[in-house]
Amino acid sequence: MENYPICLAAYSTDKDRIKSSSGGIFAEIAKRVIDNSGIVVGATIDTEGKVYHKYITTKEEIYDLMGSKYVQSDVGMVYKSVKSFLKEGKQVLFCGTPCQAQGLINYLRGKPDKLILMDFICHGVPSFKVFNTYLKEISEGREIDRINFRDKENGWLDYSFKVKYKNGDVFKTIFRDNNYMKGFIINFFLRPSCYECGFKGINRNTDITMGDFWGIEEEEPDFYDKNGVSVLLLHNEKAKQLITDIIDVIVSKEIDVEEVIKHNPSLVKTSEKHIMHDLFFMTMRRGVNRAIEGIIKPNKLQKVRNKIYRGIYKLYSKTSLFQPKDKTTGKAPVLYTEKDKCCGCYACVNTCPKGIISMREDQEGFMYPVIDKNLCVGCNSCIKVCPINNSINKN
Repeated sequence: MENYPICLAAYSTDKDRIKSSSGGIFAEIAKRVIDNSGIVVGATIDTEGKVYHKYITTKEEIYDLMGSKYVQSDVGMVYKSVKSFLKEGKQVLFCGTPCQAQGLINYLRGKPDKLILMDFICHGVPSFKVFNTYLKEISEGREIDRINFRDKENGWLDYSFKVKYKNGDVFKTIFRDNNYMKGFIINFFLRPSCYECGFKGINRNTDITMGDFWGIEEEEPDFYDKNGVSVLLLHNEKAKQLITDIIDVIVSKEIDVEEVIKHNPSLVKTSEKHIMHDLFFMTMRRGVNRAIEGIIKPNKLQKVRNKIYRGIYKLYSKTSLFQPKDKTTGKAPVLYTEKDKCCGCYACVNTCPKGIISMREDQEGFMYPVIDKNLCVGCNSCIKVCPINNSINKN
């Protein structure tokens, strides 16, 4: 019997791979699903920088779902749509973060045969508020036409953050020189639950885990391609068959998963909360660029401020300045006690039989579920689907 996961390096031979973040494998699988009259669900981004999940039914729409978006996605009521399509007997491909995928599994009470689940090697998710603020700063009133976090015009390894404006202007910087990408990589503004992520590891409940094959020039130099190479973890027979179905349009090679972990540790390791996380959010009201530069390139006054902040942080390291607790009482269950206990997957919103759970933005710009306790019947459906698996509140 085959041992799973099987780890592959792979890339599409289609010219449209240049539009993907790495090897373009998601697009190839999506095409086959649509050829089978199936539905593809993934994240897209609008011109204000909001990322949200939607479903598509045509190949022309696949481009909307391609590419990395370094902002937390609003899942909305997509889980309900997935359930409806599955009931109709349609094949559904769902791609999302590991916690979103687990939220869908819990919502569906399992993994139907017609469902293809893809997650990816996730570093963590920033909030829409941070990214939208940053966009406004760099755009200076110009209308945005398209946002690309991973433009590969200079090659996959030297990708750029790029914003194209409707007036023809372009903002473009290599990722290592871009303040937003620096803050993301250094972990200034990830969601609190990302620093306590329970969905790491090479063994997952999804069918396929995707990621970039960073370090390929060292580990597999003969397989390197400047337009991007993906790494795939196939977790079961379904995944293996999916790759077999697209073998005529991809190039692939089996590799040792340790080659991946060495250069992409987010596969197995949780991002570490930066000591300046809270300081960033306290100073962000004056601008994202200014907040980031005040930490990584501080002037004399900021150096003093940063030193004082570090000292205070070490004294109160077990307390966050942004950790209010859910005060829901009575028969309504407690959805989370602290913010690192909620990944914002929207499973509870989708499953509530009364439709009385909504998402509310906090000071950092992350969305958290809130129950209308006056209408709650105490069924605990929301707790049962939570991927972080909070214990049921007993009254």
